[in-house]
Amino acid sequence: MELHVHPPMTMARVHAAQRWLLPAAVIVFGALAIGALGGWLFWDAPITNALVDLRTTTLDGFFKRVSTLGSTRVVIVVSIVSAALAWRRCPRLAVAIVVIALARPLAEFALKELVGRDRPVGDRLVHGEGYSFPSGHPLAAAASWGTLPLVAALYVRRRWVWWSIVVGVWALVVGVAASRVWLGVHWTSDVVAGLVLAVIGVAGAERFITATHGGCSGGLEADDVDQEVVDRPVLDAPS
Repeated sequence: MELHVHPPMTMARVHAAQRWLLPAAVIVFGALAIGALGGWLFWDAPITNALVDLRTTTLDGFFKRVSTLGSTRVVIVVSIVSAALAWRRCPRLAVAIVVIALARPLAEFALKELVGRDRPVGDRLVHGEGYSFPSGHPLAAAASWGTLPLVAALYVRRRWVWWSIVVGVWALVVGVAASRVWLGVHWTSDVVAGLVLAVIGVAGAERFITATHGGCSGGLEADDVDQEVVDRPVLDAPS
């Protein structure tokens, strides 16, 4: 049984169990966008001020390094490597990764221009350009690093390895989001909106990939498969 075809967890499975999640994500993003447009997100400034008071040289350096993982140069390299690895075993997934990589900056630019929210002023530790909502770094990180579990599923058969990659990737994405607030270039609601938009985008990408994954092969021998995967389907219908 291939993890690419039967992954331990998918957005479709989550949505089947909790059908309110994706509509709730859309509503939350819309509410944040309206709040940013109207200047009603009153909690942002106190959070930023509190984080400024907690800054230390060590933490500042740490968050600067974490922030670079969502930078344009890094996410382009990650997307290229992911697409190249996927192409060998699932060209459709490789195409989807490229489409996601190209669509992400266009969607980000359009939303930023539509909302037109100014960035925090003062106490910035790095340079930030353009409007603030939504934060592009966590969105870019999710659109690039977030494809690694899909690629890994083409090569690994052990569930614990796949789950380790998923946890690591999304911890990285959340870390990138937090770093943008710490560094003073985004409001908290900007990065929350970026993460919510990333979840919506991953769900949409998964639907596309699931609908077009025919002919893809994991390419591993049968004796590489965990006995747990052989004995128990990983996508049993929730009770």
